[in-house]
Amino acid sequence: MQVLEKIIPIFVFLLIGYFFKVKKFISEKTLEELKKFIINITLPALLFNAFLEMEIRTEYWIIVVTIFSVNLIMLLLGKAVSPYFGVSDPYFPLLFTGFEVGMLGIPLFGAIYGLEKVRYIALMDLGQELYVWFVLMAILYYLNQRTTNYTWLIKKFFSSPIIIAIILGLIINIASLKIIISQNFFLRGLLETLTLLSEVTIPLILIIIGYEIKLSWGDFRLPLKIIALRTVCLLLLAIFINNFLFNPFLQLDLIFHIALYSLIILPPPFIIPLFISKENTQPYILNTLSLGTVITIILFTLLSLYYQTFL
Repeated sequence: MQVLEKIIPIFVFLLIGYFFKVKKFISEKTLEELKKFIINITLPALLFNAFLEMEIRTEYWIIVVTIFSVNLIMLLLGKAVSPYFGVSDPYFPLLFTGFEVGMLGIPLFGAIYGLEKVRYIALMDLGQELYVWFVLMAILYYLNQRTTNYTWLIKKFFSSPIIIAIILGLIINIASLKIIISQNFFLRGLLETLTLLSEVTIPLILIIIGYEIKLSWGDFRLPLKIIALRTVCLLLLAIFINNFLFNPFLQLDLIFHIALYSLIILPPPFIIPLFISKENTQPYILNTLSLGTVITIILFTLLSLYYQTFL
């Protein structure tokens, strides 16, 4: 029953977002400005706190490499199955890889398990971030510009507020600078400010998701096939990783297993359509992301209900 109490707010915020859209309570321009506020301010604040409070273990880098490798495997799978789906679109394989952690995974995970547990899915996101910035975005940039500019990618990577927040959180944590923060009232005040900012992230993101969920009427067979094959393959990989890496080798707590399953049921990154010109954007791409979001919320609810007896 405790999990149900935490699931209800998720659907309430989604409905609020949908209500805002139907009643035109806020404009799409306002929504875009809210996204900028989240991506540049509140989400970095949340991730900074997550990595600041995280217990740092050297073996965690195995998790980072593992998630990065999972993405590469799924990218190759997407390329391999493309002919069987009868799709020649070069963007098709990209829908099998990557996860929308920032704007979906973190708010769902944080809403159910609490902000203090966000660091577990954030750790999974490290390998995902490296993949998105240096593989996925490189492919998208090449398909759009017919060239790959790694100088631009590296510059964008290190200037991203989210990446800066993660790096700063890790540096302060590893260098044990939290002691200095705790002894200075001004630094404590800044940390409290970041904590307050991070607390509004989850409600705002869920409202935005509720506002933006829309399906372009058409043939849903291809998006459903993509989501089904993607989810099944990722689930098999997650079971293998949990049973042969996380459990016997790394001896990780159950929350790491839950974080991994929460990661693999997420839809592909929402940035994919942003790098595709309007004339090349196929309806199945947008439908896969929108339908994947709805299915993720359903699967996440079921996953939370299943694991409530073990926590």
